Amino acid sequence: MDVFTMVSKHKPEHGLAELKSFIESVKLDAQALSKPSTETKGVYKKFYILLIFDYLLQGNIQGADERVYAKEAVSDMSHGFFLSCVGLYKPARTSIRSAIENLLRFFLLHRGVDALSINSVFDLFDEANTQFSSEPKQKSRIGKLRGVYKELCKTVHSSSADYMNLEVPFGTMLKFDRKKYQINVDVVRESCTAFTEILFVEFYDLVLKSHHSHRDLISEGVAKSVRREAIENIQEK
Repeated sequence: MDVFTMVSKHKPEHGLAELKSFIESVKLDAQALSKPSTETKGVYKKFYILLIFDYLLQGNIQGADERVYAKEAVSDMSHGFFLSCVGLYKPARTSIRSAIENLLRFFLLHRGVDALSINSVFDLFDEANTQFSSEPKQKSRIGKLRGVYKELCKTVHSSSADYMNLEVPFGTMLKFDRKKYQINVDVVRESCTAFTEILFVEFYDLVLKSHHSHRDLISEGVAKSVRREAIENIQEK
């Protein structure tokens, strides 16, 4: 369906019929995963740890709002990774941005903060900095997420052509673009790394109580320095 054909439709139902035909015939481009690079495999391993944490949190966190925001954060990151793999790069970045916001609300709710009454995301970051004021390494991770979030905001607000999709009409969507994919993979990796390190330290008690297969996967997914930090943190409590 070329642009001229689309705009020449005088009856919307004709255009909708073509859109329906496109949707029914479209095949997702799996180039990103047909021969996954070592980097893609590494990013997925980091993402997989979030899936394990979601399982642990849903089974152990008491607060309903906490469980909802923890689940939504992982769900948004799932969308971000999947959409990146099928060529929907801008929507993917929007989902990753949402994942960061929801993770912040989860952490603050877990620490007793009324995060639902905080409307500004940057106020959420400020409150998170306050909560982690005595934990410099955790505060640093929040800072990294803030940097990622600011960059993702440029995509949401289309601050320049570099952050736009510019994909019209529908037939140009869902095409693999290695450069855009790599940019998104970098964002997923950085976000997942910060997520898992914060969760590992904050919920190390759950890691210790988890099944050994889960415990091993999670522990192997973070650096030794993070494991030492978690041990020291739990000993101080």
